[in-house]
Amino acid sequence: HTSSMQVRIMREYGAGNALYSGRCFRNESTDARHEHTFHQLEGFVIGKDISFAHLKGILEAVAKHLYGPNAKVQLRPKYYPFVEPGVSGEVQCIFCNGKGCGLCKQTGWLEIFGAGLIHPSVLKAGNLNPKEVSGLAFGFGLTRLAMLAYGVNDVRLFMSADRRFLKQF
Repeated sequence: HTSSMQVRIMREYGAGNALYSGRCFRNESTDARHEHTFHQLEGFVIGKDISFAHLKGILEAVAKHLYGPNAKVQLRPKYYPFVEPGVSGEVQCIFCNGKGCGLCKQTGWLEIFGAGLIHPSVLKAGNLNPKEVSGLAFGFGLTRLAMLAYGVNDVRLFMSADRRFLKQF
């Protein structure tokens, strides 16, 4: 729901950097890691010779800033319609230190962002020439980031309106 802003921002401001947020809706079952509504922070960088190495560096820097210098990041291929190639970014589960638990579905990893290199068709739609510029984009689920930062083991608590939960912050 926030990726559609990319083209609007490119048309208005051209190549460069952008960071914006929005509410997203998903038609999926809720569980400790998934909620039907969440807020996402999305950003992109567009310029000359922007590469996957830049993307990986940004994502690792964010994870280390939020979760400490020993935070481990893993990138796995995943399809997203606005980027190619796309990746699912995961950090090592802080609840089990990567050993596997119910929250991370025994994988040792929690997905916190989607990312990739901006598809040339998206750059064209934004009135940019993909032969001259390239770009990267990422989206962070804010409640997932907060889960890890504060040790909350159920994302549904953030939307529960339980004052006892909210008062601890």
